[in-house]
Amino acid sequence: MAATGRPFGNFWTATTIPATMLPPGTRAGGRRVAMPAEHELHAPGLKRMKRHNGRIDLYWVADERLVAKGFTPKTVRLFGDWPSQEIASRCAILQAEMLEWAAGHEPGRNAFALGTIGWICRSFETDPDSPIHERRRDTRVFYGKYIRHLVEAAGDEHMADIIGRDVRRWHRAWTDDLGERGAYACIQTLRRVVNYGCELRDRDAIELATVLSKTTFRQPRARKLRPSHEMIVALRAAAHEAGRPSIALAVTLQFEFGLRQKDLIGEWDRPDAETRSRIAGAITDGAWIWDWGLVWNHIDGTILRKPTSKSNGNEVAEHDLSHYPELLAELPPRGVGPLVIDERSGLPWKRSHFSRTFREIARASGWPDGIWNMDSRAGAVSEAFEAGAAPADVMRTATHTQMSTTMLYNRGSVVQSGRVAELRMARRRAKPAG
Repeated sequence: MAATGRPFGNFWTATTIPATMLPPGTRAGGRRVAMPAEHELHAPGLKRMKRHNGRIDLYWVADERLVAKGFTPKTVRLFGDWPSQEIASRCAILQAEMLEWAAGHEPGRNAFALGTIGWICRSFETDPDSPIHERRRDTRVFYGKYIRHLVEAAGDEHMADIIGRDVRRWHRAWTDDLGERGAYACIQTLRRVVNYGCELRDRDAIELATVLSKTTFRQPRARKLRPSHEMIVALRAAAHEAGRPSIALAVTLQFEFGLRQKDLIGEWDRPDAETRSRIAGAITDGAWIWDWGLVWNHIDGTILRKPTSKSNGNEVAEHDLSHYPELLAELPPRGVGPLVIDERSGLPWKRSHFSRTFREIARASGWPDGIWNMDSRAGAVSEAFEAGAAPADVMRTATHTQMSTTMLYNRGSVVQSGRVAELRMARRRAKPAG
């Protein structure tokens, strides 16, 4: 059955196609994989243009409002026949990139009244001397996400009029809308932008910063879940079955070395024209440039030395690959450039696409949705403590500078408390009676 749609100028907007209308299977990594019966293809931004000769061309089309604000590309030609999982995935990637651009887009002017929350938020985002420009793109996008919630809740509120009671009321509303972690992120973002007002020696911001320092909120509960070695083995098998050896490699590197996802797959950024002109030999995809991922130059013989993104390269993760036979089995033949490559595009993974693909494979391998890819780092730290590794060695392996940070990743309390119990019982048995 042909896909149906509705008119959109010269285009037709494709509707969702149930899997029961698809061909019996699709190719993935050389294997024939059946589509789940309940699955429906979702292709945001997909448009169909019917030509005079009857041919139908497929395009992904960006939101007109974001194009007007400077987003590119406006359209992307898609090749293949619809319905197609590959086309749906490509649309999802393009849509996610557009939304990420929108989240990180900086307004051109500050239209809020002087002294309001909206004014200080926009100043924090747009002032050329703001500390936000010292942060990496993902961090700026994170700040921008919660700044939008601040502006929506209190953009017109004057800092001079805000008291702790107001902030608590906003926190309750954010908790209802965003959950405990999202609400706490809003509070931390509020503190961050008000502190920038203190840098500007704004009297109202200085007073509000004092109020915020005295107004406490319960921190979100620390995460307790983490994958075991057995779960990592199962996920590797599922990744290979799906034709995604890069996912198996990435998760193994995270679990064995305690590396962050960004230090493996890197990140894509859209630098300004001046910065872009100074970069030579970078991996690019249109206006995007890739950075911070793991490349073959980070491996010398069997020694891996990877500057970490969290520290802006100040801390270096160092590991001897010869101690990790399971990892060596996943490594491809030595080459040049990035190690972890999206098999479909031939380029380093985009974060959103990696996350969706990882979750599909994790579910297929039996992982509960409550265990995230980022928990692999906690799995590495917890297994090390369970094995009896010295805390200082674990801290260095995780490239932490404080033991308190390492302990936040230690989620092996039952095994470790059991070992303490065994030592205590042994001491009691050795103690002379009477």
